[in-house]
Amino acid sequence: MSTKFTKNFLIKTFIFVGSIALISLISETRQTANSNSLAQSSKRIAQQIAPVENPSPNLLKPPKLKTPPSPPATPSPQPPEQPLVFAPPAQFRSQIVYKASINNSKVIALTFDDGPTPETLKILEVLQKHQVVATFFCLGANLREYPEIAKRVVQAGNAIGNHTWHHYSHNVTEKTASDEIDNTAVHVYRSTGAKSFLFRPPGGRLINGLANYAKKKNYVVVMWSIDPKDFLQPPAAAIARSVLSQASTGAIVLLHDGGGNRKHSVEALSAIIPKLKQQGYRFVTVPQLLQMQAGQKQRIADRKSQ
Repeated sequence: MSTKFTKNFLIKTFIFVGSIALISLISETRQTANSNSLAQSSKRIAQQIAPVENPSPNLLKPPKLKTPPSPPATPSPQPPEQPLVFAPPAQFRSQIVYKASINNSKVIALTFDDGPTPETLKILEVLQKHQVVATFFCLGANLREYPEIAKRVVQAGNAIGNHTWHHYSHNVTEKTASDEIDNTAVHVYRSTGAKSFLFRPPGGRLINGLANYAKKKNYVVVMWSIDPKDFLQPPAAAIARSVLSQASTGAIVLLHDGGGNRKHSVEALSAIIPKLKQQGYRFVTVPQLLQMQAGQKQRIADRKSQ
């Protein structure tokens, strides 16, 4: 009885111990698995929060903002251009001039009346060919019709003057004289950008009211000392002969670039210029001529005062 009991006790004890061992083994296995799972989870979390060894530049530096281009600099204001002015020295204002009194230089002034017209372009061509300048006394009506020609006259280095609007030779009132001269002055400026204080009375009339008004407005009244009467359209040889035979230093020559066909005047000019150059003459504008006279007078006065 005792042997059987002992045997049963041993079997139950073995089963109990085995069960305990099996339970312990299972528990350890679960703990190991849980530990491994926890370690892996911890590793994933660490990887997610660990600093990046080589971070992208874009993560370290904020992107540079594009700077808008600077607006262009505001240019400094330029002083207004002063208009070109054809004016005599002060002592000639409101005076009548036929020629200049010059002793120390051979100079002569060519002048042309009644333009601008298409004939003026032919005159300009001759002047430019020989590299000389002249003075053009223009009609207001023609300035309005041919402003570009007047502009070319001044651009070529020539002087421009006032010859009234309509070329009246009869007596006029002061109101009419004002209209004739002042309106022409407006178109001188509009066409050339120049102001002029040079006036030539139509037909050389000095007592019909026009010259008097011009003198009140401080114009110099420019007459002439040589008149080949080319307005009558004589042969070119006759025009040239008249000018060459009367040429003298300080002379003012009257010719025409308007009032009809001026082919004889153009042809004569082509002969006059080279022959006078051969004689030692220089060609100047009327303002230049008067300035030379004023300069000569001043030099004489300076020598006397020494």
